[in-house]
Amino acid sequence: MKEFTFDGQRADESVEEAVKNHPFILFIPGLKSILLLVVPVAVLLFWGATSVFTFTAFVAVLVAFAIFSKSFYEYSASVLIVTNQRVIYLDQEGFFKRRIIETNLDKIQDVASDTSGVLRTTLDFGDLIIRTAGAGKGSEIVVKNIASPYQVQQAITKRI
Repeated sequence: MKEFTFDGQRADESVEEAVKNHPFILFIPGLKSILLLVVPVAVLLFWGATSVFTFTAFVAVLVAFAIFSKSFYEYSASVLIVTNQRVIYLDQEGFFKRRIIETNLDKIQDVASDTSGVLRTTLDFGDLIIRTAGAGKGSEIVVKNIASPYQVQQAITKRI
């Protein structure tokens, strides 16, 4: 794995795994964006190049760009980092909400993976569930739609 560093990394801490979401999660927002761009073409075919077309095209391109930009930003900014000391999950939700959850490896009690459905099984992506000590809120870290969840589960299990 290439060298990976992050803010807050301890001096004696090394990154063992950095896992991103599976790229397939960009498919639905991409499809929505493409379908939204079909609207101005339909307006052009039925009404011609009028001010209605210009306005429709501008709004459709703006909305399509916003939909895909949000999804791509969430995809690129979310990462699960497994170090030799702890697990850190950076979860980007929209443009203005980020959750950072971390736990030391010695606090992890159970690691499970969930890959259900034909598409998720075929493309090898699913959810990773990390249960930590404590019964309160935050005692479970759920990482959605990551690539190769079983392999990540085994990598974490080996370290604990």
